[in-house]
Amino acid sequence: MDAGIWLLNHGAAPDSISWVMPRDSWLVNRLSTQPGEEFFHQSIGGQVAQMACCANATSVDDLFLRMEASGQMLRIYPEHTPTMFHFATVSKGEIAMLQRIKNVIRLGRVQALEPANMVLDKGKVAMQPGTLYIDCTASAVEYRARQAIFQPNKIVLQVVRAPLPTFSAAMIAYVEAHYPDDAVRNKLCADVPFPQTLAEYPRTMMVTMMNQMQWSQDKTLRNWMRETRLDGFGKLMTGIDPADTDKLAVMADLRVQAAAA
Repeated sequence: MDAGIWLLNHGAAPDSISWVMPRDSWLVNRLSTQPGEEFFHQSIGGQVAQMACCANATSVDDLFLRMEASGQMLRIYPEHTPTMFHFATVSKGEIAMLQRIKNVIRLGRVQALEPANMVLDKGKVAMQPGTLYIDCTASAVEYRARQAIFQPNKIVLQVVRAPLPTFSAAMIAYVEAHYPDDAVRNKLCADVPFPQTLAEYPRTMMVTMMNQMQWSQDKTLRNWMRETRLDGFGKLMTGIDPADTDKLAVMADLRVQAAAA
């Protein structure tokens, strides 16, 4: 997606781009992740909508469709149902740009490049001489077996709030420095499994929410989260003016929907 937008911004004609897309992806709406008081209803209100979707969904597919309908999830090509989700985050403006690319090749992954063809899992596609191939297959995540984060004389860094590695690292460091017992540390910092399939997304959210519940019950951690710049929403939620009944109502709804989720 980044490569496609870069090419378009630098003058490449949309029709000159052939996009190999083995799987369509659900995408997080960037508007729902913006910190700052001016985005309260999009971010915190978005969490309310997401929790309501989790509470009411009848299946994983239904969950993602509900999150799309509520504005939390996006997809580039509405006529194709995504089969993957890795927390990629885009804006609606970026979606509009990417939709200009019409030549999308859905024949699986590239297996080989020949002088006149691109060989994929499900067939060959003829390509013009002099075609430039851009490899965008590197993954940000290396999948490994889950294990405890705090072990004797060792810390195994993993995500404790999906999908935020920087916040997770800071949380692990703070817990390591302020709590002396590994059992307590691991209770506060359960490793969150990164989803490889849509079906694994609910488990990812469940562990993330369970960690959040543990932190909310610990005054020391609550105070730290309120002040750290790596948590974009803690101070936003705790700093609401008592007279702001609109935002207080959103927070009350969040508690109800989170419990249901």
